[in-house]
Amino acid sequence: MDVLRNMVEAVVPGGLVLDLQVIRPNGVVEADGSVLCEVDGAPLFRRADAARVAIDSLVGDGRLFDEAAVDHDVLSHYVSGASLVDYFADGKLRRLPEAELPRLRAFAGPCIVRERCRLRRLRVR
Repeated sequence: MDVLRNMVEAVVPGGLVLDLQVIRPNGVVEADGSVLCEVDGAPLFRRADAARVAIDSLVGDGRLFDEAAVDHDVLSHYVSGASLVDYFADGKLRRLPEAELPRLRAFAGPCIVRERCRLRRLRVR
């Protein structure tokens, strides 16, 4: 929370802060128009929820004014299932289901991860 407050204090009155949040539901892995599996986002959502609460606290205190928000899909593209598995193996806060790893590793075609995000435009008072 201190980092966020310091950031807001560094912005001139009337300046903007953009806040990008990952939101529920869990992301999904898709290929050829079908869902292959769901991504476990619980650890990421815990952090995202804490960040949202901190921003909402600054809005509630009148230090930020929430001007606009838009929810949208963010698509991350991978050349194959194996490249997707390799990406998630690198200590990410989100996890692929263990039971799906062999099938994903064997998937030779391109795939995407689709996640919901919220972009908020906040004005410093």
